[in-house]
This record gives sequence, C-alpha cells and structure tokens, in this order.
Amino acid sequence: MKYLIVFLLLVSFATPSLAQNEDSFLRLKLQLEQYTSQTGKRILILDKDISLLNQPEQVVPITSLPDQLIQGTAYSFFEFNQKYVVIYPSSLREDYLVAQESAAVNTEKKSYPINGIIRDNEMRTTIAGALFSIPQLETATQTDDKGRFELTLPEGTYIAYVSSMGKETERRILKVYGDVSLDITLFESVRELDLVTVSDRAIDANVMSTLPGATRMPLEDLKLLPPLLGEVDVVKSIMLLPGVSTVGEGASGFNVRGGGVDQNLILMDGAPVFNSSHMFGFFSIFNQDAIKDAELFKGDIPAQYGGRMSSVLAINTRAGDTETWYFGGGIGFLSSRLGAHGPIGERTQLMLTARAAYPNWILQRIPNPQIVNSKTEFQDANLRIDHRINDRNTVMLSLYSSSDYFRFGADTAYSWRTNLASLKWNSYFGEKIGSELTMAYSGYRNSILGEALNNEFDLRSSINYLSIQQQLSWEGEKWEGIEAGYQINHYRMGMGDLIPLREETLINPVTIPDEQGIEGAAYLQVPLKFSEKLQGQAGLRYSHFAAIGPRSVYQYEEGEPRTPGSLVDTLQFSSGEVIRQYGGFEPRLALRYAFSDEFSIKGSVNRNLQYLHLLTNNFASAPVDLWKLSDSYLGPQESWQYAMGLYRNLKQNTIEASLELYYKDMPRIVEYREGAKLFLNPTLETDLVMGEGYAYGSEFLLRKNTGKLNGWVSYTFSRSYRKVDSQSGTEINQGNYFPSNWDQPHDLTIVSSYQPIRRVSFNATFNYRTGRPITLPSGIYDVGGNLVIDYQERNQARIPDYHRMDLGMTYYFYQKKNSKYKSHVTFSVYNVYARRNAFSWFFQPSPESGIPKSYRLAVIGTAIPSVTYNFSFR
Repeated sequence: MKYLIVFLLLVSFATPSLAQNEDSFLRLKLQLEQYTSQTGKRILILDKDISLLNQPEQVVPITSLPDQLIQGTAYSFFEFNQKYVVIYPSSLREDYLVAQESAAVNTEKKSYPINGIIRDNEMRTTIAGALFSIPQLETATQTDDKGRFELTLPEGTYIAYVSSMGKETERRILKVYGDVSLDITLFESVRELDLVTVSDRAIDANVMSTLPGATRMPLEDLKLLPPLLGEVDVVKSIMLLPGVSTVGEGASGFNVRGGGVDQNLILMDGAPVFNSSHMFGFFSIFNQDAIKDAELFKGDIPAQYGGRMSSVLAINTRAGDTETWYFGGGIGFLSSRLGAHGPIGERTQLMLTARAAYPNWILQRIPNPQIVNSKTEFQDANLRIDHRINDRNTVMLSLYSSSDYFRFGADTAYSWRTNLASLKWNSYFGEKIGSELTMAYSGYRNSILGEALNNEFDLRSSINYLSIQQQLSWEGEKWEGIEAGYQINHYRMGMGDLIPLREETLINPVTIPDEQGIEGAAYLQVPLKFSEKLQGQAGLRYSHFAAIGPRSVYQYEEGEPRTPGSLVDTLQFSSGEVIRQYGGFEPRLALRYAFSDEFSIKGSVNRNLQYLHLLTNNFASAPVDLWKLSDSYLGPQESWQYAMGLYRNLKQNTIEASLELYYKDMPRIVEYREGAKLFLNPTLETDLVMGEGYAYGSEFLLRKNTGKLNGWVSYTFSRSYRKVDSQSGTEINQGNYFPSNWDQPHDLTIVSSYQPIRRVSFNATFNYRTGRPITLPSGIYDVGGNLVIDYQERNQARIPDYHRMDLGMTYYFYQKKNSKYKSHVTFSVYNVYARRNAFSWFFQPSPESGIPKSYRLAVIGTAIPSVTYNFSFR
C-alpha cells in the first residue's frame, strides 16, 4: 500500500512538467484568483483564446488584469452584473456594429424571447447559476435554481457563450428570427488549469439570502470533503456544519440545536426517512451516485415543512441523462457501488444505483472476542424514472430500498429495512401558476433476534406512512414566490410483537396493538420585499392531528400518578373513531437587512409542533428504537425558536464569516420515568411523562470558497436542558433542570481541502467536542444481601471529551478530452491517531467482590484506512 501511495504522489507532482507552457498557465491562474479576491469579479476566458492573449509576468494593480490581458490583442471584454468579466474576440462586436450601420435606416428589427435550460453532462442534472452571454451585444444572463434562463434579443445571428464552473465553455451559433428554445449540455473541463469560474451559487449568497441557518450542499461540494470510510457521505458532511452534532460513534441520526434525533425531518424526494443510518451510523442510507444535492434548514423552516421541531434535511436525487447512457461506480475495501442512467426514448430517463458493504473481514482481525464473532452488512438501491408528458406536465417516480443486519457477539442480532416511494407530478396552469403534487410512502421495519439456546425470539416493530401533498406556486412578476399548499399523512405504528422462533423456546408470544393517526396541514408562504435592503419571507402553517382506532385506551384514577395499579377502566374505540385530537398554528417569519453586498443581519422566529416521537431511554438512538404517536396521554411536542445572525463576506466575497445566535423554548417535550420499560409495555403511558426544556447557543463559521486551499472553521457553544416536575405526576432529578443526553457545550470543527494541481486533491477534517452527559450512581446499598445501585441526579457527570482527525487524498487518472472512460482513486484514514473515544460509561458487578465497577466502552479505538477506485463511462 505505501509503495502505491508513494508512486501516485510522485506521478502527480511530476505531471505538471509534461504540460506545454505550464508556468505561464500557473501564473495566469494565480493572477485570476488574485483578481477575484480583490474585486469580487470572476473572469471567463475560452481555452482556445488563452494563448492569443497578452500574459504579463506582473500585473500592477491587479484590478487592471482584464485591460492588460487584452492589451495589444484582438480581444475585448465586458462586465455582467458587476460579478463577471467576459473576454471575447473584438471582431464579434465590431462585425455586429458594422452590420447594424449598413442596415436600412427604415428597417425596424423585431425582438424575440429566448429561453432555455442548461444541463450538466457529468452530474446529469440542470445547472443553477450557469452564464449565458452574447458578446456581440455585450449582454448576459444566469440560470435560475432550476437551470432555466430567459432574455429578449433583437433578430439576427449571434455567437453565444455558455459556461459554468469546471465545465468546457460551449460556443453556439444562435439564429434569432422567432421565439427560440434551447437545451444545452455542458461537459466537464479536462484542462489541468480550469479558468472558467462561474459558480452555481451566488458569491454573495451568504449575505443576501433571506433564510438564516439554511445550507445547500450540491454533490460537487460534498466531493471536496474527505471520503469517510471510502464514500462521500451526506449525513457525515452535514455533521461538519455548526449547530449539528452526534453523541458519538455508533449512534444513529444527528442532533440540531439542542434537539433530539427524532426532531429532524429527513426527506428523500419528499418521502420521510425514519432511520438515516447504515451500520449504526457509520454509513448513511444516501448513495452518492444517486444524490443531486442536500439542503438543511435549522433556523427558519419554510412553511411547506412541518411535523418536526429542530430541522429539515431535504435530499434530492438526480435524474437520468437525456441523451446517452452512463455507467459508473466504485470498488472499495469496505463497500462497493454500481449505477447507470440514461434515456428510454425521447421523453423518459432512468437512474438506477446499487450498493453493498462487506466489513466482516475487518471485524475478524480485531483482537476482541465479541467483535470477532460479530457480523454486519447492508445493501441498498435507488431507482428513479422521469417522464415528460408534454411541455407543461412531467412526472417522476423515485424508489428506494435497503436492508441491514448486525450481530454483536454470538446470541443477539439486529436487522432493519427501509422502503421509500414517491410519485411527483409537476404541471403548469396558465402562464403563472405551477403545481407539484407528491404522493409518498415510507415503510420501516426492525427486529431484534435472540439466538441463545432455548431463548430464540424475534422482537419486531414497524412504521407505515402514506401521504399526499400539493404545493401551488405563483411565478408572475408581481407576486412571484408565493407558495400555498396542503398535506395529509396517515401513520400506522407497529408497537411490538414478540414471536418465539422454536416450540421448545422459553419465550412466550406478546403482541402490543398497533397505533394509527392522521395528520393534516395547510400552509401559505409569502416573500417580503420592503426595499432592496430589507427583505424576508412570512409563512403560516396550521396542522391538525387525530389519533384514531381501533384501540383500547386505559383509564386511571383521577388525581393519582399513572401506574398499572391505578388503572380503573378501559375504553374501546372502533376502527377510524377519533380518540384524541390536537392542532395549532405554526407561524414562520424571517427578515434580512443588508447594509451592503458584503454585510447583513438576519433574524427569524418559528413555532413547530411534533406529533410523532422516538422512544429511547438510552443516551443514543438505535435503529431498533420505538416510534410512537401522540394519544390521550402523550400530547404533541412544541418549540419556539428565535434566531439572529450577522453575516459578513471578506476579500470581495471570497471568504464568508457568520455568527448566529439562537434560543429555543420547548414548553412540551417527551421524557421517561426512571427505569422506564419501553418495549412490550401494554401500559406504556405509565412510563412516559411530558416535560419542558430550553436550548440556546452561538454558532461561528469562517469559510474560504476559492483557491487551491479552501475549507472552513466552525465553533459552536450550546446548552440543552430539560425538566420534569411534580405537576406531571412524577419528578426527575428532584424536579430540577438537567442536561439533555446530547448536551455538548463546545464543538470545534476544521475542514480543509487542498488541490495543488487539477488531478490531485488532499483533504482533512478535525472535530473536538465536549463529552456527553451521563448519570453516575449516587449510592450503593445492601438490601437483604443484595447490592442496589441508587441513581438520583440525572446527567450530572460527563464522559471524556471527543476528538478525531480524518485524512483523505484523491487522485484523478489522466484522460483524453473525448475519452468515454474516466476514473479516480480515493485514499482515506478514519481516526488517524487511533483515539479511543468513549462511547458509553457503564457499571456492572466485579466478578471478585460483586461491587459495581465502572467501565468505559470505545466503539472504534483504532485508525481505519480505506481505498476506493471510482469509475464512469459512456
């Protein structure tokens, strides 16, 4: 292995010497970066024109670079929107002006609308922010977030430049003698020096966007991060952002701003995901080959989303190619994947991916008897079909399926399955109203398998979710951005079945009745524009939930704590009969005031209700935990979040800085009594209580987006507290506030990516965070010869602090410009310095004395290297 790495490093650093005029290209690239840093403007140059431009060794001042590049040459330039400089042959403009002068004076030229869409040949998606320019007219426009553009041109014949970051600029002859519709595909640039610096994200988006706490991560950005365990992982990448954390290695899900893992709404093409993890959090269920982008909302949550209190993570898959078939995948030490996408006829595209993991050969080499006898694996697959019915109607079908198996030791195994389906119909009514109708299904199954002799069993629980949602959007100029819609969800929760697997087993069968509920919502969101400086958006959502039968509801003696001993009666509800209803308004408001293009202040307030709850009395959630609906005794969780942030861009928008403050009031949250029994409990409501809580924090981010070296540094200070007092019928922690299981005050993350040349990149991440809270015994008593451990103060101690570093390198193999095959290899090391981070701290009797002693468990206490070979061809 070390010889392979050394060989690739030598090859990568020797490669520049093989390129002609490499020094001048490197000097020009450095000058372009300096120009962008000083002015905030990006320069577009066609590859074929570089050698014909003046290339001065020194440019003083650097702001004169466009003038010096064209000095003494047959080239000119024009600026677009104070953000881009387009260099083009002067003859294009001159010939056009001569033709205009020689045209008949009385001839009145007509103008025609030009519209089009720009696609990415590599990612098989549309490109937002691509530049469409006409040098003859010295005019340009950029595509919107859907990859579309519009402009009006006088009749005539033009040369159009179409460009985007990392793509070969397309030159196209444009004949405008009537309405024109264009469909343009851009191909990846294979030059060692990429001089096209058009981005799909506005360079001042950090300052000028109206949503605080919102982050969009296209797959192109995710690929710049270290490939953890050999893969680009959406969820792992999200956890590198400020305000997002996890309680440790081996925990499923993530925590956002003091909320639990169940308080995050995770969507894949509109279908909710109830467990986003493979292998207890070491992989996510999102295959990098199937993903277009990911968007996280943790400040102001748009009104179209509801049902969770902390955040929304919306994952969008990518469509298949419209012109040709592409195949690709990756082969690694821990997992491999394979995918294909392409057209089926003129109107239909298909995308298909599959992935599997096989880490057992590594487990068998770890010197731990329990781990050696363990086994784990997973498989998943994505299928997406897009079909264009006509110019005003398109449909999309997205399917996903996965299965996991994990056995720890020799007698207990865990398995879980996820199945997702969504069908979207996009249509237009008239010229200004768009509609998106989504029908979604989400199914989740999990099992605990007992394999000990005479105790063989299968403990199952499940979730079945069905929904329909329609959103209408107004696209006219006067009211552009208004959105309204409705959503109806149906839940069926399998609360637990214990099934003996052999007749001779000592296990008795147990069945807990299913729960059902219906959730409905209607919402409206309106953009606010008081002036160019003061803008925002306001939303209002009303949600309603009904728990429905069939179900038996126990009644307890009034004025007494709910216990099995205070049960006095049982009410029977028939199928579809309403047991209990809840509802309320959920207002959303976000405002932004821009002092300049480089400095703004943003604020938001929103209320959220949550009718679905994840039950776990462990410090970390697991794939086999139980989900439960609100009912007669367990109301909805509620939160009010207030956030404010300062956003400042430096060095002409090449460096982003932000400071966000938030306070979250949670007047209703779910907690558990000490020693609560959550599985197979027919009187589960006796172990659940409603409490209250609050969280607050500050999030700092400093990010560099351009140049060979880029990345970010983030620091989060946050606290999260909960309380259950005697008003709920029980007390926890003597009725005082206590830290939540995921309260980690300090969290520091450093992410860096260095690309000295186009074919080699290095990346690294470092994370430090405070150890999570734990509950230690307050006393040990001898009762009748039996030792009893007493716990009184909840979460008043902490495990040791967590820190870890990961390193990665990517090498892109040489390819010819028109090559149909391309490949690269990634090397990564997880936990480079083999830190034995504590995952849990538990107590059990000593074999010698019987007195409980403390033990610390580290899930991963060693460095894990991985190598993945990635390829694609057409």
